[in-house]
Amino acid sequence: MITTKRYDYISIEKIGVHPSVGNHRHLDTAKVSHYVQDITEHGLLEPLVIWERNNNEYFLVGGFHRIEAMRAIRKKNPGYFDMVDVRVVSGEPDEMRALNLKLNADRVDTKLTDYFDTIIHLNNVNWSNDKIAQFLDRPVDWVDDIIQFVPGMPAEVRDRLAKETISWTRAKAICKAVRQS
Repeated sequence: MITTKRYDYISIEKIGVHPSVGNHRHLDTAKVSHYVQDITEHGLLEPLVIWERNNNEYFLVGGFHRIEAMRAIRKKNPGYFDMVDVRVVSGEPDEMRALNLKLNADRVDTKLTDYFDTIIHLNNVNWSNDKIAQFLDRPVDWVDDIIQFVPGMPAEVRDRLAKETISWTRAKAICKAVRQS
């Protein structure tokens, strides 16, 4: 069960990236540049979310673009952000991976395909479809469809979904046709 342990200030140097809990999407350099400017002008307005796996062992769960921006700021201004405002959470690795996705789910630029790998992973580690749907605030039938269609989805279809050149309904229809052929 995910719990918030505390709000704290942690040395930026102590915050790592866990191999199974890294960001579910690639860093956008334009977004990092935006955060550099915004954080320089206004400070860090939203704390990073970090997972304390063991005592004093910290891994980033939420704020990958913001931490990259702070690292860029530190290169030009040594001493800035030696300590970072964080929310410290605890839980299992699978919960942290799901939390990373949930933290980004309400952002404008989150795409359907951003959910795929995490939902398939959670299903493979025996999270029920109901639990996945409830955690991500999504309908169960939506999770069911992802679990049913994504594993056999042709790469071209997934790429077109990511680029938003086809709809999810059309992608499912293509997957059904591929299975029947």
